[in-house]
Amino acid sequence: MKGSLFRKIFLAVGDWASLYLSLFLMIRISYGANWLADWDIHLRPFSWIFPIWIATLYATYLYETRFFRFNIDTLRTIGVAVVIASIASVIAFYAFPPGLIHPRRDMILFAPIYFIILMGWRWITYKILRNQVKTNLIFLGGDAEVKELQKYFKENAQLGYTSLGSISISDGDYLQKIRDKIASNGVSLVVVHAPTNNPEFTQQLFALLSNKVTIIDLEEFYERTFNMVAPNILTDTWFIKNLENLSLDFYLFTKRVFDILFSVFGLILTIPLYPIIALLIKLDSKGPVFIRQARVGKNNLPYSIYKFRTMKAIGPGGLAETKGPIYATPGDERITKIGKILRTSHIDELPQLWNILGGSMSLVGPRPIRPEFTDKLRKNIPYYDMRHLVKPGLTGWAQINYGYGITIKDEYIKLQYDIYYAKKQSLVLDMAIILKTIRSVFLKLGR
Repeated sequence: MKGSLFRKIFLAVGDWASLYLSLFLMIRISYGANWLADWDIHLRPFSWIFPIWIATLYATYLYETRFFRFNIDTLRTIGVAVVIASIASVIAFYAFPPGLIHPRRDMILFAPIYFIILMGWRWITYKILRNQVKTNLIFLGGDAEVKELQKYFKENAQLGYTSLGSISISDGDYLQKIRDKIASNGVSLVVVHAPTNNPEFTQQLFALLSNKVTIIDLEEFYERTFNMVAPNILTDTWFIKNLENLSLDFYLFTKRVFDILFSVFGLILTIPLYPIIALLIKLDSKGPVFIRQARVGKNNLPYSIYKFRTMKAIGPGGLAETKGPIYATPGDERITKIGKILRTSHIDELPQLWNILGGSMSLVGPRPIRPEFTDKLRKNIPYYDMRHLVKPGLTGWAQINYGYGITIKDEYIKLQYDIYYAKKQSLVLDMAIILKTIRSVFLKLGR
């Protein structure tokens, strides 16, 4: 993990330096010979908004290991990050006027300069680091998760992890085998799946610390790598131990205040659009403008949501179903022309701001599921109801990392992300999810 941290810090320092280089070039181009005086005028206000740019780079995954490769996906993501950060910066400048600078004019020039410099910096970084940071690791114990990690590292060599195999805990001389690997292959990381209720095993691992290796628990390593929980470690005891943070009053209070402010502001901005959206829906197909559906909320309590109708009205209440709920599928013929645009842009979900304001939903949380689907999923997926310990959200960790799914397997994987969110939830994670959601919408609209 040290190699990965080094790369991220190295990238962040360069990204930050690139911001000031871009500011310097923008001022030289805009103000010519008088650039020095204008540098003093621009330096402080731009320094205040630069953290927004770094936060946006983080939120658009550009510090994650999959973007250590320089390819078209990296370029597209850099472009999206620059657009989001530019808009946020202009809003910040107008909300807190910086004085003598011209926010829109400056940002129109600053954004493309930074895009070019950041693109060049990332290309140089990839050339420098792709073969520099390597971590040889070995697994002690574990089964399915170990195989998944080994396959992932083999398919993503740019991450710098080389698995030198796994050793079974049932082997009586597993400590000596690990020492041999350290001596002969330069192992620096040991990933351990420790048996429960076995303090002697943990004490035996202390002997490896003298070999200058890092020892990390398999569960934690899996979460850091995939940003979701390992499915095979979920037990009753695990939930009691790891979800105790659900009682953090300050976090929940702050999140609720943010939900209220966001929903009020969002409704003020979007309610004027309702008549236009309603007209487009009516002109496109027959049926009501809004549909009402049941959802399962926190603590399995039911509630209702309203959405703009995006499908043909062939069932009761304008729904697109005649024989009970069914999942929407890619290319679903029930989706109208306007409905496709509304779903891609998520405009169809704007009425759920009323749910957020009322408290049945939050801006960030697990995606709310219809009761009919929930009844089926809880019968097929262990601990499925644990996702309902958290208030459902308009966007969430599973949505931005996995997207839409219609199979039991899809829902099982999404549950791993939902439980990860329940375990790690914080204001920082919520903000990252919001920014990554914005990035996702921009990418979809650009296709």
